[in-house]
Amino acid sequence: MATGLGGECNGTGMKRRRSWRGIVIEGLLLMGLWLHLSGHFDIMHLLLGMMSVLLVMFVNAPLKGMQLHQGDTFAWDQVRYGLLFAYVPWLVSQIFFSSLQVAYLVLHPKIPVAPYLVHFSVNLPNLTAKVMFGNSITLTPGTVTVRIRGNDFLVHALTRKAAVSLVNGAMPMRVSRIFNGSVESVVSNVQMVKLDRAF
Repeated sequence: MATGLGGECNGTGMKRRRSWRGIVIEGLLLMGLWLHLSGHFDIMHLLLGMMSVLLVMFVNAPLKGMQLHQGDTFAWDQVRYGLLFAYVPWLVSQIFFSSLQVAYLVLHPKIPVAPYLVHFSVNLPNLTAKVMFGNSITLTPGTVTVRIRGNDFLVHALTRKAAVSLVNGAMPMRVSRIFNGSVESVVSNVQMVKLDRAF
């Protein structure tokens, strides 16, 4: 039996299965966004918000249910939300402390910057986890995700300490645990290349 995507059905009709939990959480998040953007909490705006959320979810349902490749699952249905909510303040604290370290480097008379390019592979359970990890790296001052290709990451770090803490630190393990992934050997095949300073 052929599909409109030019492939054959694998017995599931190329459909992603979604849990009611994921659908309810998506609706609550969209409703929260509506309330935040509208700033009105009267009955009329609440009803308009609920109708808008239902309409958006109904229109997007066929796309959300389409399996784009083998093993494609709706990653947010697998999230451990308690760990996700604990991750946010932890990430904010990492951003704060990294900001202090970058400020020290900038204000130091000798500007002790020793930039590195770090190439490594990750063992994360899905694409969403990789995107979250890559964005977390970029949000943390002193490190920037340059490229994500499959399981391979390329990251720029201002110092060797930042590079080492990136691959040996808690961030990749925390992201993996959020999506029910393994915490063993999350980062592997690490290669660090020191760059010449531009000043």
